[in-house]
Amino acid sequence: MRIAIDDIATSLSKLGDDALPKIILINGNEPLLVEEALDKLRLVLRDRGFSERLKYQVETGFDWGKVTGAGQSMSLFSERRLIELRVPKSLGAPGTKALTEFCNQPPQDDILVVIMPALDKRQRSAKWAKLVENTGWVADCYDISPQQFPRWLKMRLQSRALRVENGVVDLLAEQLEGNLLAAAQEIDKIQVLADNGAVTLKLLTESLADQARFDVYTLTDVCLLGDFNRALRIKQRLQMEGVEPVIVVWALVRELRTMAAISSALSRGENQASVFKQFRIWSKREAVVGTALKRLVSREWYQLLQNAAKLDQSIKGQRFSEVGDAWQQIEFLCGGICGINFDFEQIA
Repeated sequence: MRIAIDDIATSLSKLGDDALPKIILINGNEPLLVEEALDKLRLVLRDRGFSERLKYQVETGFDWGKVTGAGQSMSLFSERRLIELRVPKSLGAPGTKALTEFCNQPPQDDILVVIMPALDKRQRSAKWAKLVENTGWVADCYDISPQQFPRWLKMRLQSRALRVENGVVDLLAEQLEGNLLAAAQEIDKIQVLADNGAVTLKLLTESLADQARFDVYTLTDVCLLGDFNRALRIKQRLQMEGVEPVIVVWALVRELRTMAAISSALSRGENQASVFKQFRIWSKREAVVGTALKRLVSREWYQLLQNAAKLDQSIKGQRFSEVGDAWQQIEFLCGGICGINFDFEQIA
């Protein structure tokens, strides 16, 4: 069955021994949430007699017989074992075969927990995934979006019995956006420093370092949303971290090329759903792309694309530009995507 990752430990504690799932698949891309769920799961199962823990990491040449043959080997320390299998990428044919065998003939006294990256649509519909879901549990660990991040912070602060002054959550969200691990560490630190659990802006300002984690894909989405101030923060962070400007421009050009083509197709009267499907704009990004399409018309997208191409040539030394360095030109380009009316002819 499907289960929320936050409900794994609670649900396990309510089951009788005969009803415990033989296999639990935890999939997600946020390490903090996955590891915290695993910690709770281990505590519950340890209290239920699973005192021995076997840990495996799938690497090139991994022997899948360690998983399928686990039930045939004798435990050295206890009758009940927790087997943890970490899969950094995909299972591959040997892995899917091994999990299928395990599900078809699960050992009586072992529980297998598989930890792997978030499953895509194709993986979810695969026979092995359906078998795991029917045999045991599949727990999805979803990413925390920028919109959800303040609520996540507030709930975590409340779980530590901390009382926060107005503006504390907003400042935490601004400085730590995209980095749940740093946010969790910061809250733990605040818990120690807070006098009687009171978290003030002064306390936070003194203890907080700007640890927001961004990447070029975040930058493109923020530009499409039209949030220029946030785009500037991300651009500055990328610059400070030593990201090559050519990588940033590559991501922006790729997005502009897609937006120009979509806008052009829609201007010809083509169906939006069909166009989005053609350019692989899935439901998660429809709102972002839709917001950008309402802001700029086809001609403006192509104008930005031409400007970006000239910037790319300038960065690669194929064209001379008198308008600032590469990062300043990237800033102009981001502004253009956000709808700020720069003089593009002069910038180019």
